[in-house]
Amino acid sequence: MKRILMAITTGLLLLSSCQPANLEESLTLEPMSLSTQTPVETSVPNPTATVTLAACDPNTTDFCLVDWNTTFQNPLGPHAPIAIARSYPYGSTENGTRDPHRGVDLESKEGDPVFAPAVGVVVFAGRDRKRVYTPWDDYYGNLIIIQHENGLFTLYGHLSQILVSVGDHLNIGEVIAAVGHTGVAIGSHLHFELRTGSVGVDFFSTENPELLLPLGEGKGAISITLKTANNVKIERNLVFYRYAPGTNKSEKKYYLSTYPRDFEHNMEDFAVSDLPPGRYRIAFSDSGEIHERVVVVESGKLTQVVFQLK
Repeated sequence: MKRILMAITTGLLLLSSCQPANLEESLTLEPMSLSTQTPVETSVPNPTATVTLAACDPNTTDFCLVDWNTTFQNPLGPHAPIAIARSYPYGSTENGTRDPHRGVDLESKEGDPVFAPAVGVVVFAGRDRKRVYTPWDDYYGNLIIIQHENGLFTLYGHLSQILVSVGDHLNIGEVIAAVGHTGVAIGSHLHFELRTGSVGVDFFSTENPELLLPLGEGKGAISITLKTANNVKIERNLVFYRYAPGTNKSEKKYYLSTYPRDFEHNMEDFAVSDLPPGRYRIAFSDSGEIHERVVVVESGKLTQVVFQLK
């Protein structure tokens, strides 16, 4: 479902109230109502100079800056940092050594509380023993899935405790679980996943949660879309160079990668949401050709970048 970059500028208003716990349950789903907000005005920046307010199309300019709109609150609570494990981000295969990651791992400690990040209804709460939500048995261990508006489902894996039951109506900020390392987890953390569709059981129908979670304080984000003739995604190595302020000298490099095959349902090919503001050079190789682009990252903004490939 190709809605995420639209959802960032559209925002979501979500569902109703609460209760506590029973394991091993699931719920028959009903469609939920749709709410939208007025689209946010965008801006056309110059990498070295000023920003002119206008409608911006990243297909026709080097990049666009748009305001960041949060759909979900931090599932680890308002006072916890958003710390996404960069060793295995969304879409990563760790250089072909692992299955593609369908969510993000939020760094946290055993027993840390997990909160509802938006209004919703619990549709699964229990042990992930059967191959319903994944192709493997007991992959997520203790698992909760919450249905939100617009066909969105949030999934919470590897929990040590489950504190809600199927059918519970949740408000933002209600405690639903505790962080753990059940299932196939290596060490304690919260696996947070965003699924789309009518029932939320499709393991392969996901979106990048980074694009809908809050930005860290003082941080900005980049999304990259690679347009190709056949619309097939290929995992490509990216290098980001962050320039020292007021210079063309690189002060830090980031080694990243785009989404692999089977992520064609995603509109973008890459996203990262915890970058310091500044000027960046993006570089990658495709079909023997080097592609480069200088862009600007601003605090509280999403920098949208589109490359047209052969």
